[in-house]
Amino acid sequence: AGFAMQKVPGFGRKREMLTGQLPPASHEQAEDIGAIAIIGAGIAGTLLAHNLAERGRQVHLIDQGDAPGNAASGNPQGALYVKLGVEYNAQTELAATALSFSQRFYEPWQGQFWHPTGLLQLAATEQEADRQRRFLARNQYPTEVLTPVSSLQASELAGLPVEHSGLWFPRSGWLEPAKACGNLAVHPGITRHTGFQVTGIHQESGQWRLTNNTGQELRATTLVIAAGHQSAELLDATGELRLKSIRGQISGLPAEAFNLPQTVICGTRYLNPAMGPRAVTGATFDLRNDNPEETLESHQENLDELVNLLPSIRKESLPDPQSLSGRVAFRCASHDYLPVADVFTDDAGKDIDRLFLFTGLGSKGLAWAPLLAEYLADRLTNQPACLPHRLSKRLSSARLYRKLRLYAGLHRRVHQRAGSAVRPLSAGLLADCL
Repeated sequence: AGFAMQKVPGFGRKREMLTGQLPPASHEQAEDIGAIAIIGAGIAGTLLAHNLAERGRQVHLIDQGDAPGNAASGNPQGALYVKLGVEYNAQTELAATALSFSQRFYEPWQGQFWHPTGLLQLAATEQEADRQRRFLARNQYPTEVLTPVSSLQASELAGLPVEHSGLWFPRSGWLEPAKACGNLAVHPGITRHTGFQVTGIHQESGQWRLTNNTGQELRATTLVIAAGHQSAELLDATGELRLKSIRGQISGLPAEAFNLPQTVICGTRYLNPAMGPRAVTGATFDLRNDNPEETLESHQENLDELVNLLPSIRKESLPDPQSLSGRVAFRCASHDYLPVADVFTDDAGKDIDRLFLFTGLGSKGLAWAPLLAEYLADRLTNQPACLPHRLSKRLSSARLYRKLRLYAGLHRRVHQRAGSAVRPLSAGLLADCL
């Protein structure tokens, strides 16, 4: 995980103990980074490709689908929001920074794929109501970021009856993710390689060589893997990467079925304003479920949760779930639900030269991706990073490993000398020792 370890005199009756120091991350890059290949043309990959191309870099954008935004970023509508923590710690600061950055970033595309309608985060359960009470007691955000609202105020903002209080984010709204990916991928500096299913990744003679299932090859000096839940498989890492795939199914509701909101409404589900003849609600959160097909059960779950969020919507007014169409996609999340945007570190603590990982954005990818693309582009082009180290270290790829191979030998020798059984050295145990 990058700690510099040494054995020092012990404390009390302990003869020796381990101490560790985490040095600042090295962001050094060669002056000429050459062509950059990005695997994955979702919102993360297309934003990074666009950012690099705007800086004059040559980018190869690779995806196994037939167009950008065909996987988790392919939904017709997506809400722009994060859930800010009760405590204002580094994780909360990072999320708040990402939200504000993304709201400003999307402004030029207002009316194309960005719709800043505002967003209500409702306290629809007692647990969430308690969380929001504690959040408001401990934090004072500017009103342009968020404002607490009563159920009456929420009703006026949404344009329909709302029975819960909540938080109003005036500069948020919703996007058309698939359309955003398609627009961002169009740039003279970006060469698109669709239908390119990567089957082999090799580093040789200072270049990355990518091969696909038809034997085609593509070479680049720098490689970024931004392939969502398929990233771990492409990396073929020797250690266990704590990345998980989470199934999500959305449901498309006919706009004429009932009164739709003027703003995005979020709780256990989200409901967007109408886009043409329908609006999207969802999405399910299905761990350990790899079914790529829509199911009646998931549509019914979305409808049930929608009624819990907005009790003014009567169940009898909702469409039959059998008549609904939707979409299934798989989010990628890390064990701590923070994204990864970093040079790739193997399970021996070694940074792999010119290999970067950009994944784990979860269900908040639309908010996370612009800032993290800016940060990665800074690093790739040897510019001053837009994030301080105290925040960027939260994006480290080394934290994905459960067990640290680097210190296993030293750990074993210390235990054997003490005559105790040898236990695997976990990241948590190492942190406890420090």
